[in-house]
Amino acid sequence: MIRIGHNPNTNMLPMFYYLPRNHPLLTWVTAEPAGHNAMLRDGRIDLAPISSFSYGQHWRDYAVLPGLSVSTKGRVGSILLFSKVPPEGLDGKRVALTVNSATSVNLTKILLERFYGVRPFYEAMSGGLEEMFARADAALLIADMALEEALKHPPCHIFDLGEQWRKWTGCAMSFAVWAYPRDLILKRPQEIVEVHRLLIRAKQQALSDMSSVVQTCVEMLGGEADFWFDYFAQFHYTLDEEIIAGLEKYYALCFEQGLLPSRVQLNLWPGPLV
Repeated sequence: MIRIGHNPNTNMLPMFYYLPRNHPLLTWVTAEPAGHNAMLRDGRIDLAPISSFSYGQHWRDYAVLPGLSVSTKGRVGSILLFSKVPPEGLDGKRVALTVNSATSVNLTKILLERFYGVRPFYEAMSGGLEEMFARADAALLIADMALEEALKHPPCHIFDLGEQWRKWTGCAMSFAVWAYPRDLILKRPQEIVEVHRLLIRAKQQALSDMSSVVQTCVEMLGGEADFWFDYFAQFHYTLDEEIIAGLEKYYALCFEQGLLPSRVQLNLWPGPLV
């Protein structure tokens, strides 16, 4: 049995919509990305779409499934920095950071410090935009919470982190990778291979006809179908050469900014599936 991390946010629906819940090889464990980061580290789950940054912290102990990620090559739509002032005005200001992500938190630091040249004060906070703005000048939100706040059209600046990353680096951005402990390669290689097949198949089935996924999103969060089709058009759930190059750029900048203690290598296994 493989204990697999299930991310309930809409951006992950194409990965989980057709993944069988009752498969004898799988047990689902639902949590936000940061929860899965901790669970994989502590051995409470075996495999999950964890924050790319978390893989960077533990790359010597983890392996990554090829052909799977949560990435964009520009706008992402649901990883947003809401700010009372433009980014260049955040020097010395307080920036609230979601507690549900690691990749986006450190991407925010790279964008603000390296590219906008500002040094804010950061504070991890839970809650929504109103609570964060009561204590901070800017607020990072991700996933469905970010979407819900943006759909309210709040009177502030909204910066899309995928779009900003593309603007400053020209690279794709991978927010999550499917990781598992490397010792499972030795202990349970056939199970890892089979779960990889199941994930690839579920992804391909969803992406070949997104109508059901989109309708589920409308029921979950509202909005028009056209909005959701456009939203999912920004995502890439593969791990192609361009995405790998963007991931390597992200890790290099995390190391240069002192956010990671070492340079990172991607350990991909098993072989890629079409």
